[in-house]
Amino acid sequence: MKYLVIIFLISSLSAYEDDIVERKIIDSDVYELPKDSYCKERSIPDKNVWQEDFNESHLSSSNWNYSTSNGFYDDGEYISGWGNGEVQYYTKPRKNNLLNTSDNLFIENGLLKIQPIKKKYKGYKYTSSRINTNGLIDFDYPSEITICFKVPRGIGFWPAFWLMPSDDIKWPKGGEIDILENRGRITNISSSALHFGEKYNKKSTLVGEVLISRDSNFQDKFHSITLKWEKNKLSFFLDTNKEPYFSVDKSHPEFQKYDYPFNRKYYMILNVAVGGKYDDYWVDGDAFCTDALCSNKPDPDDHRFLIDWIEYRKL
Repeated sequence: MKYLVIIFLISSLSAYEDDIVERKIIDSDVYELPKDSYCKERSIPDKNVWQEDFNESHLSSSNWNYSTSNGFYDDGEYISGWGNGEVQYYTKPRKNNLLNTSDNLFIENGLLKIQPIKKKYKGYKYTSSRINTNGLIDFDYPSEITICFKVPRGIGFWPAFWLMPSDDIKWPKGGEIDILENRGRITNISSSALHFGEKYNKKSTLVGEVLISRDSNFQDKFHSITLKWEKNKLSFFLDTNKEPYFSVDKSHPEFQKYDYPFNRKYYMILNVAVGGKYDDYWVDGDAFCTDALCSNKPDPDDHRFLIDWIEYRKL
């Protein structure tokens, strides 16, 4: 197994100019064997504090809330585009929908599927979905959180799986843990990131990018990412690899500038944004589904964020 680590102070692939980016190329024999899924093996259920298998057709309202609209209020001011220039409107299920699903988010064949749709709604050209466990389930250290997933293909897709503080702390003081983010135009790179600092214009972002072969890319194959969460340390692992592609602890120089915020409880978020800063606002409208069945695409799942399972276990 080979690892190549490159450190960038400024990276053209990073969401923001001042991100500190660590990029690791993984050239492993594991990926020479063609497989539909390279995800790590499931844990013994008794070892998990919580897990989502998506084996039922309904989305559990005991585990998940829906976020809606195109932004949020901050001290009475509406921040459109979720602060990132995103162009989608997040929807929720219609009233009396017993499955707790929508055109943008549903469960099919044991997979949670989030699909943005190119459809005018409330003044926006795209709809999508964003769900979270806020107020329902908290996560903390020492633990491991693993997700098995496949991401959509096409310019403008921004799928993400991330954690935000359970306490009401103004961003970024409470920290943000992005377990995975992907760009729809790039097949073989997945990113993890840590955001922290004092305020929007006085903060730091540490990013870890993992690169794999095009033949085993994130859009055609299922992969897993595991966050190993310890006191004063966060490490991110791809599939069955024993070495992290990204690891940060409290001794990092950036924590001489700002407090280390990650020793607290967080909640979980899953979403697919459209456009925004993460990929320089690029969007190709032809890459998106145009209806709930994605009837304009020969393989609709190529244009959906697919989540097979999520596990949370204490260490």
